[in-house]
Amino acid sequence: MADKKSGSAKTAGGGAKKAASGTTAGGKEKSMTELIGALADKAGITKAQAKQVLEAHAEMLIDELKQNGSVQLAGIGKLKLGERAERQGRNPATGEAITIKASKAVKFSGGKRFKDSFNQ
Repeated sequence: MADKKSGSAKTAGGGAKKAASGTTAGGKEKSMTELIGALADKAGITKAQAKQVLEAHAEMLIDELKQNGSVQLAGIGKLKLGERAERQGRNPATGEAITIKASKAVKFSGGKRFKDSFNQ
């Protein structure tokens, strides 16, 4: 019985470590350099051009979200700026009541084609 518990604990702990480090079955998250390289290869452009494209796209999305509150990405989904109201919370260490100030967050909603590509 003790062997089963220690065996399952090792499996659970090992799985948690892999998930935390980003080396799960889906692979690790790409760094910016890797993403730029992949984009350059896919589009047949230089890495410098790919970096400019990614930076310009990020700036465009930020500007559009600031102006309109949402951006439709054809075939992928929609980015929408959401607001969180000020609310009461608790400090988990002390249990003391605290006020969490209002904030804004970007929410992503996947489009049909995007969602369907993962359900095959």
